[in-house]
Amino acid sequence: LNLYHARDTRLIPQAIKARITRLKTEKLKFYNNDPSCRFRTNDEITHEELNLFRDILETRQKRIQEEIIALQRRIDGPKGELVRLDGSVEKQPRQLGLEAVTMQKQIETLKNEFDQIALSWDALKTVKDIPFVWDIAFVEIFEGDKEGFDIVIGNPPYVRQENIADPHLSREEITTENKKIYKAKLARSVYQSYPKFFGYNRDRDAASRKLDAKSDLYIYFYFHGLSLLNKRGSFCFITSNSWLDVGYGKDLQEFLLKHCHVKMIIDNQLKRSFASADVNTIIALFSAPDDRIDWASDKTAKFIMFKVPFESVLSAVVFDEIEEIREQKNMPEYKVYPIRQELLLIDGCEVDEEDERGAWGVGQRVKDGITENIIDVVKDKKSSGILIKSAKYIGNKWGGKYLRAPDIYWTILEKGKGKLVRLGDIAEVRFGIKTGANEFFYLDEEKIKQWGIEEEFLKPVIKSPRECKRILIDPKDLKYKIFMCHKDKKDLKGTAALEYIKWGEGQGFHVRPSCAGRARWWDVGTWEYTSILWVETMFEAYRVYRNVGKVYESDKFYGINIKKVPDELCAILNSSVTLLQKLLSGFASLGEGALKTPVYEVKRFLILKSSLDSSNLHKEFFSREIKTIKEETKCNDRCVLDTIIFDVLDLTQTERDAVYEAVINLVESRLKKAGSV
Repeated sequence: LNLYHARDTRLIPQAIKARITRLKTEKLKFYNNDPSCRFRTNDEITHEELNLFRDILETRQKRIQEEIIALQRRIDGPKGELVRLDGSVEKQPRQLGLEAVTMQKQIETLKNEFDQIALSWDALKTVKDIPFVWDIAFVEIFEGDKEGFDIVIGNPPYVRQENIADPHLSREEITTENKKIYKAKLARSVYQSYPKFFGYNRDRDAASRKLDAKSDLYIYFYFHGLSLLNKRGSFCFITSNSWLDVGYGKDLQEFLLKHCHVKMIIDNQLKRSFASADVNTIIALFSAPDDRIDWASDKTAKFIMFKVPFESVLSAVVFDEIEEIREQKNMPEYKVYPIRQELLLIDGCEVDEEDERGAWGVGQRVKDGITENIIDVVKDKKSSGILIKSAKYIGNKWGGKYLRAPDIYWTILEKGKGKLVRLGDIAEVRFGIKTGANEFFYLDEEKIKQWGIEEEFLKPVIKSPRECKRILIDPKDLKYKIFMCHKDKKDLKGTAALEYIKWGEGQGFHVRPSCAGRARWWDVGTWEYTSILWVETMFEAYRVYRNVGKVYESDKFYGINIKKVPDELCAILNSSVTLLQKLLSGFASLGEGALKTPVYEVKRFLILKSSLDSSNLHKEFFSREIKTIKEETKCNDRCVLDTIIFDVLDLTQTERDAVYEAVINLVESRLKKAGSV
């Protein structure tokens, strides 16, 4: 039973709501030492709460019984009458058909809910078992003048979406279905807290805006923590930095930009915060939210990157300085990037390409002494005004752009106007093959010989970037072949492939979720070869592969297909300008130093539209072993490639040097931070 908004829920009758109100009033009197208060001890209060919650459950049980009886009466009667030729009358049961089946299912659901409430009622034995409801447990905080906490501060748990489950269930009891139900309850609790932002309709129990189902558990903590503040309250969390850069962070970002003041997002490029957690963290400082109106667009958000350990700057003087900063500033200990929230909102918006009212551009704006970079500004062609409401917020790279991005990144965007195009607009970008059972589908030479599987079912595949250290993939370097069979068992009689499939079933591979969902569990589907392979996760080296042979790719890669000039595109993707974008747009919350780039980000990468005269580079550059980033910046063939791109972008020598300095520093700082604890 949802008690989060006890006074609003229709499951609680008016008399019980009145008792809740009286309880809050009397608790407040007790905490304020009012001589007229009804309760004289804390024990009296807790026992009243126990009785109240028991009565809430008992009342709900009675209503369920009434609903069951009403449904059963509709199913059973009234009965019709059949008049025979002899004048006699026979009662006939009423025919309801599908309607009766539906009502019977409703009855079963109500019975299950009745039993669940009975268990809850039995569990409420002592005052220690009272449910926790914020505005009842902390009546002295939520009633009267305070209306919430002055500060909410915390470090909520990091639980990936696939592991979110009802904490009351044992590991053996958890299923895909009950995880889905639990996550729906989590989402609903957020919708109820912010009905305007999520378009939540209480009558239909539906929201027009949905939280991304891939959200980490801490995202829900952000929303709930903010809901506990009073109007003057402050919010401070330390969490994984992933929401700054990944898709599921867009809902939280948009909510903050419209309904909160993003006072500070603080990172540390030198040192991780926790040795026991394999994530990189940020500190977030916000004002209290107001869901009723969009009021925060004129506020200035500040992104702060410390270059020294936090313990070196534990001084109020440092934060007084940061508080006063109104423009981008780079100090020995930290750098600050202030930007108006209105511009952050615009930066993360996207309009329909067919909407003639919108146009995209890159530029700068100066307002109140603050110089701000504007990216993808939507402007109305008639009024030259900003059409925030006509655009959809799709998320922004707050970590990559405003915490980690060097000045040269903004210079490239400015000088690249009209010269750059999104990769996804000129090429197809897809996920690699997800087998669902790598132990079965990937076979090395020893396993192939052991089973004697027919050649027609074995295809060359690159399973890991470690197999090939050159841009040009040589099938001779690959260790595995992928089992690729599109035939039914009846068509495989007498083959080693059939025996191998039977062995796989004996190992239980066929019941794994990804495999069980296929018509033939051993059939990964029909795939086309792609000409370029993007490595999903990088560490110290960077390369984008050119696939000239017939080689498939595992899910450690994204396949990129372009009909014309694949060599040219591959060269551009291996350039230092593309690398800079990868280093800033990647998913950098992995504490081991890995940098993962989601496929949707790869599609957004900006590359040159014009053709390059780089044909002489391909043979040597593609065929040699790729070194670390720092070593690569000194290689002649890479410098020749970069020079071609630098020339098109019209970068000065100082700006060209800044590109190399940026990519080296971004890689080294990330790896150094990974090993800092």
